[in-house]
Amino acid sequence: MPHTQRLLLVEQLDAVGASPVDLRPRAQLLRRCGFDVRMLAVAPDGEVDLQYGAPERPQPGIASLDPVRAGEGVALAAGEHRAQLVVWASAGAGGGPAARAAVAGLPAWWWKTGWSASGAAGPLPELAPGADPCQLALTHAERSRPRRLSLWDGPYALVASPLRPEDAERLFDGFARAADGRDELDLVVLDHPDAALEAVARETGLLQRVHFVGRAPREAEEAWLQHARLAFVTLHRPVGAGLVRRSLAAGCPLLPVGAATAPFANWLRAHGLTWAREGRARLAWDTIAAALARTPAVETAILRGRALAEADGSATVLAHALERLPGASDRRERAA
Repeated sequence: MPHTQRLLLVEQLDAVGASPVDLRPRAQLLRRCGFDVRMLAVAPDGEVDLQYGAPERPQPGIASLDPVRAGEGVALAAGEHRAQLVVWASAGAGGGPAARAAVAGLPAWWWKTGWSASGAAGPLPELAPGADPCQLALTHAERSRPRRLSLWDGPYALVASPLRPEDAERLFDGFARAADGRDELDLVVLDHPDAALEAVARETGLLQRVHFVGRAPREAEEAWLQHARLAFVTLHRPVGAGLVRRSLAAGCPLLPVGAATAPFANWLRAHGLTWAREGRARLAWDTIAAALARTPAVETAILRGRALAEADGSATVLAHALERLPGASDRRERAA
């Protein structure tokens, strides 16, 4: 019987929508490949929020490290586990500087978990070259989950990721024009209040309709997505594929904001998940208005998004893992 190899699975929670709970399905798949897996999350301590209370509960069996000392902590964990190889899951390309420092001397691969504005190559080779983040996501579609009560009284659009003032000006102006005459529509931002953004909202006449509700933990995020007319996505921080899949599964259409979102915008277009008229800017006011009104083109994009969210990435990741990770074996029959 071949010797079971020890693998350290590191989840760098660098993307909007990422959570330590995402580690477990990744570890389960790698165990199906025959590895002895230890899980480690790299994330700052969660802050207590007035809107949502305490951060997400610690996950049993998953140690957590602050990013400031990630390199030292990962190296220590690798030594304690006597790891022979490392899989580093992150949205940042190739794991970034933290991965370079942490896995020195060990064979290591990068599991891509989201979209980042940076196009620079990272230090680690891809576990699944050519696959996009959604193809590698192991979160199952949320359609079977019970529908949560709305956290907002009335219809709203959602800003699902942190927003810069230069992007807010165009977004707020487009939303104001699209929602003209519909005073019941609000714009909910999943981030903390920001004086610069509030100033932009004031200039565009939206100050009373833009609401900052803090960064939402997973359960609150799901409730926001289930009832939003649409969600705007920026790449000021990387955006996780899990968040995108949960949005699509909830029937929430997505609009990218800002030039930095080009990689994500191209992915949406390639999968037929856009509805902007040919030659029109993605964030044009009538593109926003169409989403608020749920025109036939938007409904078509929603149906395509639901179908895409139904697919689980396990088979894709498994095929690449078996090909690239030394010592991997396909144990699907035994696991069944």
